[in-house]
Amino acid sequence: MENIYGFDMLLDESLQAVVAANGEAAITEGVRAAVQDIRLRLATPLGSLFYDKAFGSEIYLYAKDENTVTNRMALVNEVVYRIGLDPRVVPMSAQAMVSGWDHTGIVIQAEARLINENHKFNLVMEIGANMEMVIKDVTG
Repeated sequence: MENIYGFDMLLDESLQAVVAANGEAAITEGVRAAVQDIRLRLATPLGSLFYDKAFGSEIYLYAKDENTVTNRMALVNEVVYRIGLDPRVVPMSAQAMVSGWDHTGIVIQAEARLINENHKFNLVMEIGANMEMVIKDVTG
């Protein structure tokens, strides 16, 4: 079967490159590569890549905002929009919700479906008050 999702360097939970036993960068492919690329888009501040100013997201901007209905809606919309920009995601399949927001940070759950896949992938994003962000693929 053709790999429609592509290849990429394998990144660990903290989005650092994984090195194979032979010293070369480990590679990921298929669904894992697509989900990793989405995680990377969400974790990258929008406009921070000199070669692609449109890549990234603005979810980190909400880390110090007040927990209001308007801010929750805006954050959810930002997550859904950025996930939906990936051409491997089925249009209109992305959903997100804020599951926690307090003085320690924000927790967001998101899901979407990739083309040619029957199940959704799930992400949990934790944005600490210190602006540190962790995005985990919890699809299992």
